[in-house]
Amino acid sequence: MSTHVDSGSSAEQLAITLAGSHWCIVSPQCFTEACFSVPAVRALRHHSAEASIAILCPRSQVMLWQYGLDELTSIIEYEDGASAKTIATLLEGFSVQFDSAILWEVGNAAKATTKVGKTGIGQRVGYSVDELKPFLTDVAGVDLQPGPIQHRVRYYLGLVNQLGVDAFVRSSFEKPSLPAAAEQLKIGIAPFSEYGSSYQWPAERFLEVVAAIEARYPGVSWMLYDNVSKGAKKNLEVFEELLKQDNFSLSDSSGGDVFSSLAQSSALLACDGELAHVAAHVGLPATVIFGPNAPEWKRPLGKQSDVVREHVACSPCFAPKCPLDLRCQREVSVAAVVNSLEHVIAQRNSQTG
Repeated sequence: MSTHVDSGSSAEQLAITLAGSHWCIVSPQCFTEACFSVPAVRALRHHSAEASIAILCPRSQVMLWQYGLDELTSIIEYEDGASAKTIATLLEGFSVQFDSAILWEVGNAAKATTKVGKTGIGQRVGYSVDELKPFLTDVAGVDLQPGPIQHRVRYYLGLVNQLGVDAFVRSSFEKPSLPAAAEQLKIGIAPFSEYGSSYQWPAERFLEVVAAIEARYPGVSWMLYDNVSKGAKKNLEVFEELLKQDNFSLSDSSGGDVFSSLAQSSALLACDGELAHVAAHVGLPATVIFGPNAPEWKRPLGKQSDVVREHVACSPCFAPKCPLDLRCQREVSVAAVVNSLEHVIAQRNSQTG
């Protein structure tokens, strides 16, 4: 039995009412966490159709909040790494004076909400966690209960649930419609992970998957997503021969085009990393290979994401670099990945767009 944070589940917790009608939601700084917060933002919009809702986020997240999220009134972006003072200046110069702010975590953006004007944004709502409490005017309860791990999305849905929102409903997880599947397969590959080398399946096994799929699906094309720093992608050389082929292309996933590129693909084959969560955000079926992470805690949202994992005694360890022999990755077979990828290809072909 583990201890998990079950947010907003206690019947004794009282609902908090957001003040006014102009609300600012401070996006989590981590891209993956921002993805997990999206359903909570949708739920809040569906509950309060007349409210003005703005997202305050780093520039690197702007495309996430623009893609398929008509629920937002505006997006206020700041440079990644900007100081609290700089962000507060942005808020002060914005066309709307916010009545309330929702803070998920401590960071410069959250701190900035306390520095707007003389007293900060009037109401600042967040969870009752020690490092965040000094920045809040209204504190939402957190229950620590023993039990199985629950998905991280519940952390965000639980807070808006305490705002009187019916958050745990299907509409909170709506995806934008994908274009109709192309006649010729176009498969994305994301073999790198921002979380560390232990989150990456052995690069040479991707080549075996490519060979197996090309033998079964003539005419398939591939897009290799180059999504991590140079120091972490030494295995890129494994793909150099493939990149010389006419049906293999290289994409820099740091730009906004990755969202539209994935939406027009047939499927994605990815390690546990940010690209898998982008695919989930656009609704693209994906095979996602898990190693040291716990799928029940942080798998990509939606049934269209198919997780392939072999449980080993030392997993989950969440370590960015394996101190042993990377057995959680090496135990995942090529056959299991190929079977999963064929499943998600069929799922994509069954979508009407």
